[in-house]
Amino acid sequence: MANAKKLKSGNWRVLVPDYKDKSGKWHYKSFTAATKKEAEYAAAEFTHNRESQKLSYSNITLAQAYRRYIDCKSSVLSSSTVDGYEKNLRNDFKALMPMKLDNITQEHIQLAVNEMSAKYSPKTVRNSHGLLSAVLKAYRPGFIITTRLPQKVEPKYIIPTTAEINTLLDNANDFIRVPILLASSGSLRRSEICALTLDDITDLGINVTKAAVYDKNNNIVVKPPKTSAGNRFVPLSSHILNEVKEWKYFGCSPAALYGQFRRLVEKCDVPHITFHKLRHYFASELHARGIPDKHIAQVGGWRSISILQNIYQHTLRDKQVEMNNKIIDIFANNFSEESHSQKQA
Repeated sequence: MANAKKLKSGNWRVLVPDYKDKSGKWHYKSFTAATKKEAEYAAAEFTHNRESQKLSYSNITLAQAYRRYIDCKSSVLSSSTVDGYEKNLRNDFKALMPMKLDNITQEHIQLAVNEMSAKYSPKTVRNSHGLLSAVLKAYRPGFIITTRLPQKVEPKYIIPTTAEINTLLDNANDFIRVPILLASSGSLRRSEICALTLDDITDLGINVTKAAVYDKNNNIVVKPPKTSAGNRFVPLSSHILNEVKEWKYFGCSPAALYGQFRRLVEKCDVPHITFHKLRHYFASELHARGIPDKHIAQVGGWRSISILQNIYQHTLRDKQVEMNNKIIDIFANNFSEESHSQKQA
């Protein structure tokens, strides 16, 4: 048992080895008390409980560990995140799930990741491995994972142009027209539109305070936004607000909205885009018009500017010629023939 050492403050402290990180460095758990005996007792109790816990966890399977992890996190995570974890439990690493935790090796994990990489995108594999790592860290904390993961692939964004959105609006029925306006002009997500009520609408815009999502039983529940940034006021023009007030489909389901939009895109002569890409159009259009990133993130409900920048780094297709001409003009003026002649003179 580790011995307590007296501190300058007069208290006693014991350091207990906790775990090794990937570089092989030990990290310690500290126990401080007023007396030497109390500090050593607390350290001994921690060591005993940890060893007992290791024994109890070593006999469970990976599937049982996933179940424990999901159940203990379900009260603090969003229903959509929990639903995603449930899908991971059902579909991921099927060869590993029946294995006891202590029998799983790094080679087992690498082979399972290799097999998954042949069927799914790098992003999907990385997300699944992230949950696996979190589960093993919780129930087999001494196990260091060094899996080689597939390389990230930059997503290909197809941001609709203003002309393409107008094409959709011209062909939209009275159900889907207002959601398109709210997403492209106000950045509202599908879940936020489905949770709207008339009480959320003001003369200047819309108060976004909730979202309609599916729970694990596939029932629609209205909850606060996933992050605090989702709570926001979205300014809108008077003619859009008038259309929103006359809309007859408040409380519609996200699935119905998705289906209507998908059929409209198929009907119109526009590239295949998802409803969520209308939010990307909102961000890119404002950025191209010189609206500060901080304000775009605030109105659009993005929790950080870096997330926002990942969206509009793929510039709007109908703005590329305009932006290229501006770049040419800037340097044509900076290094014009006239300025060159003046320097020679």
